[in-house]
Amino acid sequence: MDYFLMRKDDVITICDISESGEMISWSEKMRFPELAPIGFRTQRDYLKKWWEDRRAPIGQGRLRTILEEHGISDPADYLIQNLGLSLTDYYWMKPVGSHLKWKDVNLFENAFSGDALQTYGFSFRHKKNFSGLTPNSSLQGELEKCWMIRHGKRCLIKGNHGKLSSESINEVIATEFHKCQKYDNFTKYKLLPIKNKPYEYGCYSRAFTGSHREFVSAWSVLTSEKKPSGMSNYEHLINVAGGHGIDTEQLRRDLEYQIVSDYLMSNTDRHMENIGFLRDADTLEFIRMAPIFDTGRAFAAGSVVPYTRNEIENIEVNSFRNTEAELLTLVRDPSVVDMKRLLPADRIAELYGRDTKMDEGRTESILRLYEEKQKLLETRF
Repeated sequence: MDYFLMRKDDVITICDISESGEMISWSEKMRFPELAPIGFRTQRDYLKKWWEDRRAPIGQGRLRTILEEHGISDPADYLIQNLGLSLTDYYWMKPVGSHLKWKDVNLFENAFSGDALQTYGFSFRHKKNFSGLTPNSSLQGELEKCWMIRHGKRCLIKGNHGKLSSESINEVIATEFHKCQKYDNFTKYKLLPIKNKPYEYGCYSRAFTGSHREFVSAWSVLTSEKKPSGMSNYEHLINVAGGHGIDTEQLRRDLEYQIVSDYLMSNTDRHMENIGFLRDADTLEFIRMAPIFDTGRAFAAGSVVPYTRNEIENIEVNSFRNTEAELLTLVRDPSVVDMKRLLPADRIAELYGRDTKMDEGRTESILRLYEEKQKLLETRF
């Protein structure tokens, strides 16, 4: 089937999409090439890669099972059934011959279903009935999650791996940490009781995108331009973002704050999809680094808490560098985090105490890790 790749109501190009949702081909004769997605432009057939990367991963929560129950072949099929719509940007697929407009389908303004981790709000429709669209088909990450409208606001609901509520509680810990620091650019999370799950609490946050601001991942930025020989991904990211209008000194400060705060909370999963930028919908200029989000893997969530000094000094990370210690070498100004304004350990213990399945011994190990990190940071700088 032929679809127009759209940005709001602007046609970018025409694409041939298979019945199972795979992109077969696309026309390189673009009507508005400047509006095309920026990710993967250093690769051949980059739009195919972009479309493939847009689908929700099959390992996300119970996605595989739910798709099978509804006769959907795979996430690509689910994505095209929902016109590739997202709550992070303005791209979508318009069937050639249809009279659909952005105002008819965009999920920033039109209602959609969501069910707080019960059924993921899946709303399957007949091919000719363009109602009941959902943004969950383009939702990224392996963690169980879904978009829903809560109290009139677009919110992301997230669960946990396993029986503990640690990942959700960690998001709230990070929220309170940033509040203590009086930092002005972070996503606010709140706990949410969840029924019929192994864990007791999920968490939710409001979307930081909207009708006039979209999200562009760090990965998209890194793959939009060829990296000069000898340049690190860190500097490449800053340089390319600067070319899109961002204040690079503010960006460096935001990145350094994120590195130091992640270090203190032992967040090891700050990969390039967990960092990004807000972009103006009209000018396409980058505004600022996106509010810090996804700190759920802090404090060794889902694994053994590092205990010995050697273990703590050699924690591996998924980020710009391979270890926390190596990441800290990128920081020019450690005072971006005020050590006199740290979240108190007893508040962390209180939050973990809300999870009745959380072992007290594990909480004690986490608090010890938090204390050791503070000592090590003060020694390093």
